[in-house]
Amino acid sequence: MDIDPCFRYYFQHPWSRLFVAYLVTFCNFLIFAEDPVSHSQTEAHMIVVGNCFSFIVNKYPGGGWSVLKVMSWLMAIVTGMFAGKFIFHRRLFGRYLRLKMFREDHGSWMTMFFSTILFLFIFSHIYNLILLMAGSMGPHMVTEYMGIRNESFMKIAAVGTWMGDFVTAWMVTDMMLQDQHYPDWGKAARRFWKQGNHRIILFWTVLITLTSVVLLVISTDWISWDNLNRGFLPSDEVSRAFLASFILVFDLLIVMQAVSHPAVMGSPIGWCTIGPASSGLAGVGRHCK
Repeated sequence: MDIDPCFRYYFQHPWSRLFVAYLVTFCNFLIFAEDPVSHSQTEAHMIVVGNCFSFIVNKYPGGGWSVLKVMSWLMAIVTGMFAGKFIFHRRLFGRYLRLKMFREDHGSWMTMFFSTILFLFIFSHIYNLILLMAGSMGPHMVTEYMGIRNESFMKIAAVGTWMGDFVTAWMVTDMMLQDQHYPDWGKAARRFWKQGNHRIILFWTVLITLTSVVLLVISTDWISWDNLNRGFLPSDEVSRAFLASFILVFDLLIVMQAVSHPAVMGSPIGWCTIGPASSGLAGVGRHCK
């Protein structure tokens, strides 16, 4: 199905892409601040992820059993990485399904990451079976209970979310300031960004500085959302569910906005002039018919 070039022009405009990317970051912090689980003192438990965390971090029986456990999760990680690269990525996704997003080495790290989680989960049950056969090892069996409080787990999740969201938003900013499809947008900012090493220095300086501040704020509870909010923006389970759905949709929008612009030569009725003969995509709004 063809997409109206006029819609695509505004949909992929730098301001639109920056707005969506930074709004996702804000909404993730909002749902973290509003979720009561962030203040829960009960033990955190989560299927699959909890098993992997417990398998690697805690519940070590001591002695030879601890050596067995370390060897088990090391073997699971190595097996998961090799399986993700050569079985899932190269054979299943690349050779049999022929998915373009997994061509060559594209998406290999993501595949290896998820396959490693899968094999950690499988090996944790194999380890549990060995403990069950030994008898009297119930307290050391790996379960979905992580051995930490929900409050601590949510802080770890918030830091991971920040790294994912802000790196994405900051990379979108970097791409937009180097973009050539919208020559009339941010001329001064793009000129400064591309001079010398400004781009590299600013990218890493801002990333490291803001990440340090976020880590400090989250780990020390220096800023209390309840004191700042004071009932101004209350939420319940339904509103937080809608907010989570909103974040998911906007994450998908970030991917959709990253699709390359089509190089449409000529200007038939209903299309926009895009190509060397035009003034770039900046002229789309003027050439739409």
